[in-house]
Amino acid sequence: DAGREVPVGVLPVLFEEQVARTPDAVAIVFEGVELSYREVNERANRLARLLVGEGAGPERFVAVAMPRSAELVIVLLAVLKSGAAYVPIDPEYPADRIAYILADADPMCVITGLGAEGVLPADSARVLLDDPATREALDTRASGDLTDAERLASLHAGAPAYVIYTSGSTGRPKGVVVEHRGIVNRLLWMQDRFGLAADDRVLQKTPSGFDVSVWEFFWPLLVGAGLVVARPGGHRDPAYVAEVIAEQRVTTVHFVPSMLQVFLQEPAAARCEGLRRVVCSGEALPPEVVERFRQVLDVPLFNLYGPTEASVDVSWWQCRGPLGATVPIGRPVWNTQLYVLDAGLAPAPVGVAGELYIAGTQLARGYHHRPDLTAERFVANPYGAPGSRMYRTGDLVRWNTDGQIEYLGRVDDQVKIRGFRIELGEIESVLAAHPDIAQAAVIVRDDRPGDKRLVG
Repeated sequence: DAGREVPVGVLPVLFEEQVARTPDAVAIVFEGVELSYREVNERANRLARLLVGEGAGPERFVAVAMPRSAELVIVLLAVLKSGAAYVPIDPEYPADRIAYILADADPMCVITGLGAEGVLPADSARVLLDDPATREALDTRASGDLTDAERLASLHAGAPAYVIYTSGSTGRPKGVVVEHRGIVNRLLWMQDRFGLAADDRVLQKTPSGFDVSVWEFFWPLLVGAGLVVARPGGHRDPAYVAEVIAEQRVTTVHFVPSMLQVFLQEPAAARCEGLRRVVCSGEALPPEVVERFRQVLDVPLFNLYGPTEASVDVSWWQCRGPLGATVPIGRPVWNTQLYVLDAGLAPAPVGVAGELYIAGTQLARGYHHRPDLTAERFVANPYGAPGSRMYRTGDLVRWNTDGQIEYLGRVDDQVKIRGFRIELGEIESVLAAHPDIAQAAVIVRDDRPGDKRLVG
């Protein structure tokens, strides 16, 4: 799969091709309302024309601050159809984080509505969907004489599709700029591997500020399946998630392992018999959660791994057979190379821990407005073509004898907190010495800017 040839494409064109194939199929389901592919496409095109009229296009950013809804999906499609990249703003973010992201991304405007407009800074340029003037403009505004297809003619695979801000240990979130070629490779690999059919339904419950949401939003819409959108906040309620899966005939769902563990404790989880596949990613998947899953559901479970800097996921493993001390993160997806390297960038032997480096089509362009950090994390690839790059993940892994990668933790590093220089490895060794602890990792968290703390 490392050298699989993938058709060149961009998300909005691939979506429109699917609309042409199944215009009357159900595209989106939200709170009992169903929208067809044709309806979704027409509504997204109207907003896209408005955005183009305001100056949207390739290499421009449009922020989106809306609660989870059918309207949110349509807005994201509209931004992509305008040629611009979307910057998701979770309305539940703290005000200072929202203000920082908007200042750093410098979007041409913020699309908002459904009550989320109150979280934005007063001086932000916005398109308020609930405003009657906006709705009137959507019905009348046209982007010159261009057809909807001609609007996308200048959009190419190297253009940004989205910018997602990840936490930074310095208190400054960093915007990861992901191009169409990377996310298209990722989505087409997923379809080839898992094969969504017309009667499949994917549950969209991940907040839009996390990159898992990208495949939840767009994978079903590129292949003619249905997208079931969870209500705002619903992702935190395992009883609600189980109810939606059962009532809406959801076949495909994603869980962060810690949430899967909570979900499996919900009595209604066992009644989700329509599931055909469950995907985990976002943190290490404990073997005991896999064992519990097998007791509750007779459904294939997949463990995926990948950083935001590499278009969501770069490796996968199906949870089959007996488990060892860890659940593997597997082997690479299409057009992706994974290297386990020592400190001198030499390949680590099988069974020996090293840092994981990622190369290939899915690498992000880099960090927006952070050339220093981009240069530090996206380094020259000595194993690739001249000029190629690889991403330093900071994750400690090893190859096992089955040719799968196992995640072990984070690479040790020195940090400074309130003037104290701290070796994280020293703390990890103390924790690991406890007889009830098999593995330990210590990281610096900065959930509130400026309030650094160690978490073990």
